[in-house]
Amino acid sequence: MSTYLYGITFADHPAEVSGLRGVGPSAAPARVLPAGDKLRAVVGDVDGELRAKRRDLLAHQEILQALCEEGPTLPMRFGVVAEDDTAVAEEIAAKADVYTAVLQRVRGHVEMNVKASHREDVVLGQILAGDEEIRNLAATLREDAGRGQAEQVRFGELVAGRLEQREREDADAILGYLLPLAAEHSPGPRVDGCFFNCSFLVPKEKLTEFQDAAQRLTTLVEEVAEVRAQGPLPPYSFAEDQ
Repeated sequence: MSTYLYGITFADHPAEVSGLRGVGPSAAPARVLPAGDKLRAVVGDVDGELRAKRRDLLAHQEILQALCEEGPTLPMRFGVVAEDDTAVAEEIAAKADVYTAVLQRVRGHVEMNVKASHREDVVLGQILAGDEEIRNLAATLREDAGRGQAEQVRFGELVAGRLEQREREDADAILGYLLPLAAEHSPGPRVDGCFFNCSFLVPKEKLTEFQDAAQRLTTLVEEVAEVRAQGPLPPYSFAEDQ
């Protein structure tokens, strides 16, 4: 039997998780594990192979959501398993100052993730219409399909370069629009099809305002881009470096 770690909280965290079904083949309920004087871990027992099945992913998320709703929580990504309770408690106690600082940092905040993807045909049309060099080269290639490969490569490079520039400009504009409503932001990894992927640490008292702003943004840019806001989420992106 191994110990599965859901998250870390302060010792006085009020959430009750013992009734929530956990992950793994046995779906053992979550339980609280003391880890020094100031902290505690929320863990569960797992036996056998652990896979990222939908049921287990939802159980992991449900427990973390319950914790985050009641107080600051340092969430673990799915699949963090230790040999036993002692290993978990010792690891947390050894880094108590670090975990305490992170919990103080996220106290009273939630994570919102925003992604944006261009409607590529519309943006390409705008680039072709607004860039004389690309427009002239496109006309030349249409008139003479036998033009050399060098011109075709140059055309492709010019278009790709303008697209990258447009992505940077639009990403900066989205960030500037939403950032005043967040305490911090954390750029996410590149997502296929998206030019913007960023998580925001949002004070709970500004959550509705942030969500309203994201909705307004969706309407403002709907002709050229699709914006998707997800949350509130456990603050994964602001604990990953710990």
